[in-house]
Amino acid sequence: MIICFLGAWIKQSKYSRPEICKMFGISQNTLSNWCTGKTYPSIPQLLKLCQLLNVKFEDVYKLKEETNEE
Repeated sequence: MIICFLGAWIKQSKYSRPEICKMFGISQNTLSNWCTGKTYPSIPQLLKLCQLLNVKFEDVYKLKEETNEE
């Protein structure tokens, strides 16, 4: 399972969601989906986004190991 912290990083940044949408040419719905992990940006978009927010990929998305609890 992938855990997304994108929304938190955007809140901490100097950019608003509408500004980011305009910069990337995406809709508010697309950005919302990225922030919730419903969909993901392409690799080039993700790299540009990380650069814009001054964060590493590992700070935006983390892989959580699934456990088999019986």
